Amino acid sequence: MDGLLIDNIAQWEEMSKKMFIEFGLEQTDEAAKYFNGRSLRESMTWFKNHFGLTATVEDLMEKRLHGTEHIYRVCSPMPGAHDLVNKIGASSLLQAIASASSLDRINIIVNRFNWRQHFNHLISTDHVGHRGKPAPDIYLHAAEKLQVLPENCVVLEDAENGIRAAKAAGMKCIAVADKRWPYHDTSVADLVVGSLLDEKIYKYLGIEE
Repeated sequence: MDGLLIDNIAQWEEMSKKMFIEFGLEQTDEAAKYFNGRSLRESMTWFKNHFGLTATVEDLMEKRLHGTEHIYRVCSPMPGAHDLVNKIGASSLLQAIASASSLDRINIIVNRFNWRQHFNHLISTDHVGHRGKPAPDIYLHAAEKLQVLPENCVVLEDAENGIRAAKAAGMKCIAVADKRWPYHDTSVADLVVGSLLDEKIYKYLGIEE
């Protein structure tokens, strides 16, 4: 969802930089890449351990949650997201969101953009013990809920961790490469496009554009 269906990574990056500065640190591409797709608990555990912070993981999680709640109430859909969600929803394909964001935040988005009716399931790392990408758990859980074999699933992803998770789950993956975040390696994806507006996505899914 984040960075793929909704344009909120720049806002996340800004909030992360502020949090790093608060602890006298500088956010690197390594940190940004690590956080993307992982659960909040995983990210803040890494943050604490990597920098040897005395704050508890729970305190760090609360701080990050408090600083990012508004992002989901002001962000916009990515170009092409409405059409993609609507056309897949109108087709014979099943559709699920599988996101590292909490279920509460997924619900904010599907309600804001009137997408709820197009998704058969909404899956969060909340459902898989907060085990985020690149572990395949969230995608395997989504396939199980959809009652579809992993090899018959196609994942759309914008981040390297998500692409790796999809391939680890035995699924096909379409990578949507955002030039703003060039540190993501998309080389193992089955198809790479520049945006959700690319008609190759629809051809790959077998949906007429």
